[in-house]
Amino acid sequence: MSEHSVQQISFPVPAWAKNTHVQSLLATVKFRRKSLKKRAKILIEQSHENIIVCDDGVRLQSFVALNTNSDNAPLAILIHGWEGSHESLYQLSTAQTLYQLGFNVVRLNLRDHGTSHHLNPDLFHSNRIDEVVQAVFKLQQQLSPSKTLLCGFSLGGNFALRVANRATAANIRLNKTIAICPALDPADILIKLETSLSLYIKYFMLKWKRSIRKKQELFPDLYNLDEDLKTDSMRELTETLVKYYGDYETINDYFDGYNICGDRLSDIETPTTILMSKDDPIIEYKDIYSLPDTKYFTKYLTQYGGHCGYIKDRKLRSWLDDFISDEANNL
Repeated sequence: MSEHSVQQISFPVPAWAKNTHVQSLLATVKFRRKSLKKRAKILIEQSHENIIVCDDGVRLQSFVALNTNSDNAPLAILIHGWEGSHESLYQLSTAQTLYQLGFNVVRLNLRDHGTSHHLNPDLFHSNRIDEVVQAVFKLQQQLSPSKTLLCGFSLGGNFALRVANRATAANIRLNKTIAICPALDPADILIKLETSLSLYIKYFMLKWKRSIRKKQELFPDLYNLDEDLKTDSMRELTETLVKYYGDYETINDYFDGYNICGDRLSDIETPTTILMSKDDPIIEYKDIYSLPDTKYFTKYLTQYGGHCGYIKDRKLRSWLDDFISDEANNL
């Protein structure tokens, strides 16, 4: 794949926010929530829970905000990252941006994310793509949009790209897919987490263990993971769960299932935009060069931005809202 197919772009990053960890950590700090919820007040008030029942009985949680200013509004479906949810700050911010542009907005929760642990007995894992494809299809059936934008962040970007790859076969009509800092090669990601600031792996392990304990409380007859949850190793816990609850022989078999590098996205036939940052402490940006060079792909790479950060000013606003807005206006 050619490096020339990746466009180098920049955004107005302040000098004090050029550090990768500053960008990544500021994106998730709790004191941003108050101002974001204030800005997204109408979106939140208009949102209602919608449980999507897939053909195999799997149920996924979503939150739908219908735009009352349009009778034929386009649809935006947003997918959060691992251990995120419809309430993640980037989800709220992006949802509000698109809602203001006139979109009906659906914030889709992956299995066992948000407040959805009770909906399905089986644990979430990253190869559960079929149910997400079905959910996107059913949302289109329910809402009959004029156009559809699919947007995912981090692991959600990985899911969004895999949905786009199956869209034609699944009768899903996508006008554009946007993937922000998408997880491309999970084996690379685990290595980066293991070698980056320990804060990141501690953060994800804390949220992951909390999620698993919640699942165990809801389904005590299925899960007894107290001993397994004593480990601080993400690799060790992943190996245990994918072996006994994911039907995979090895962790590499599991990772290969949602690795989207190389020609794995060659069935995408709709406009697809990918944005990554060179200083992302979690995602290996060089994997972007392995993605297909076709007329459907537009690939952007920034010098700064961290992991889904892209903080642009002292008010801690994210440039991602500007980027996604521009992309949405060219739907």
